[in-house]
Amino acid sequence: MATLADRRRAIGERNVKARRGIGEANEKARRALGDEMIKRRTGRDEVEDLNAVVRQPRQRTTLPAVAPRGGVPAQVGTGNYTAPPAATGGGIASPLTEPTASTREYYDPVLLPTTDGLAWVRWRSVKKCVMQDANEDEVILEFANGVS
Repeated sequence: MATLADRRRAIGERNVKARRGIGEANEKARRALGDEMIKRRTGRDEVEDLNAVVRQPRQRTTLPAVAPRGGVPAQVGTGNYTAPPAATGGGIASPLTEPTASTREYYDPVLLPTTDGLAWVRWRSVKKCVMQDANEDEVILEFANGVS
């Protein structure tokens, strides 16, 4: 039969073994928690999940080289120079004057309401006006109908 001291020693050894087992399990759990915290902080798992869902962009490839077919040989050419024609006017000489008001043409008259709609105005837009420049050449001004 074991003495009381032997029994106490055995109980102590069992407690030490149990604590070691708990300590080792705790150590494994602590390391796993640490790794999990690092993954959460860095977002490694989320990045991997997103990359698995998102279609990766296509890699650009260079076009294949095309073999040259042959260049155009150097040539010497000749041309005949023709001078531009001499300036014979070109443009309208200022100022423009209207010889008579009877040279104007008008579009058909249109009834237009005022902005408040209380009154109506009969309006005739100028269609064509014949003017004279400083060289006494005829200048014809044609206008679009701004009122429809």
